[in-house]
Amino acid sequence: CTRWFLPLLLLPLPTAPPYFLVLFLFTLALHARPCFYCIVLLAALFLSSCYWQSFPLDARLSAPWADDVTTFYEALNATIRPELKLLEFTPPIMRVADRCWCDFASGAFEPYDIQKWERDSVERAVVEIESEWKQRFEAEGDAKLNATTPKPVEEPTTSNTLGSQQYDTSQQAPNTTRGALSIFRSIFSRALIRAETSPTSSAAITPPTPPEIPAKPSTVEPPSPVKTSLSPGQVDMRPFGVDLILDYRWSREA
Repeated sequence: CTRWFLPLLLLPLPTAPPYFLVLFLFTLALHARPCFYCIVLLAALFLSSCYWQSFPLDARLSAPWADDVTTFYEALNATIRPELKLLEFTPPIMRVADRCWCDFASGAFEPYDIQKWERDSVERAVVEIESEWKQRFEAEGDAKLNATTPKPVEEPTTSNTLGSQQYDTSQQAPNTTRGALSIFRSIFSRALIRAETSPTSSAAITPPTPPEIPAKPSTVEPPSPVKTSLSPGQVDMRPFGVDLILDYRWSREA
């Protein structure tokens, strides 16, 4: 169903007013009855096609600006400032400004202004050329300034300056050794002071021990003899360390 829209691709109408393009698409849609997919595809194609290919510099303008301005190169030469050398900064091709097929900027019923489009493209190219020339001019000016500025000349060192430098270094050497010796002395003196003060500080910190009281010798008291009533003829051996009672009695009954 898209074969009915091939004339728009093969024979584009960049100067037609947007009203004509919209009406043409509408009549083709009624006649060909494309599917929804084709309608969306064609609408996106003709409404978003804003890129235009570049033209060569010898391409003719749609309408001459003057009797001697009929190509893009002549238009650039007439627009650019006279102090610029166009041969050095001339672009190889003419990049035109982008525009859509259905451009409503100039109105829906008026054709597209091609001359204004070409003039805008030439002015944009002139701005790019001038900016490039300005950058190159500034770079050349900086290079010339660096070349003309004199470099500082180093004064040759005489024997007096060398002697003074050697004298200064000879004076600085013992000073540095003295400084190192003083540092070591201070370190060792601090260590000795700490070693001397450490026992006194420990003695001051430890609490005094109370005096020991001599314990009284304990006396072992002998066991008190068990007082028992003894009969005549009995001898108690317990006071002598023998737990025994001797009985010398004689009884006939026994």
